[in-house]
Amino acid sequence: MIIYDLIDLKKIRRALLYIACLVVMLYIQETLLSRISPLGVRAMPVPAFIAAIGLFEGGLWGGLFGVLAGLMCDMSSSGTTVLFTISFAVLGFLAGLVCEVLINRRFYSYMIAAALALLLAAVCQAVPVWVYHGAAPLALLRTAGLQAAWSLPLAVPSYFVCRVIAGRKLKE
Repeated sequence: MIIYDLIDLKKIRRALLYIACLVVMLYIQETLLSRISPLGVRAMPVPAFIAAIGLFEGGLWGGLFGVLAGLMCDMSSSGTTVLFTISFAVLGFLAGLVCEVLINRRFYSYMIAAALALLLAAVCQAVPVWVYHGAAPLALLRTAGLQAAWSLPLAVPSYFVCRVIAGRKLKE
């Protein structure tokens, strides 16, 4: 019976809810949002979801779910190997760290963190294209900005979903 004392069922429940939401988010991103491309840019809301997890759960959870989301995004896209795994882990950890040190868990702070996470993820996608294929940097920055702008409205549900999942933890 001592082993049951070591298991925190609330954390396991929260982790499973975050995983379920992440799978739904990736499904929406890969099926619905991959078909819609205004100005030739597709939305990628997963970095904002990882930032929301980091915001409410801290840097460790943000980094761990960043690795999980990055692995799933790398497996679903054909052009990357470990780009999303590394960048999402760093984004999730940094979002949690910044929240613990500098900002609060309010919606306005989250939207700034989500915008920065989306922009950093888009720039991380653009840098290899610039380095290895010699694409024009200004065109890549324009595309990265459009991707972040197109993904930002989709970050709003992530905040509220993560706030509900982490709600019991924040009250305790």
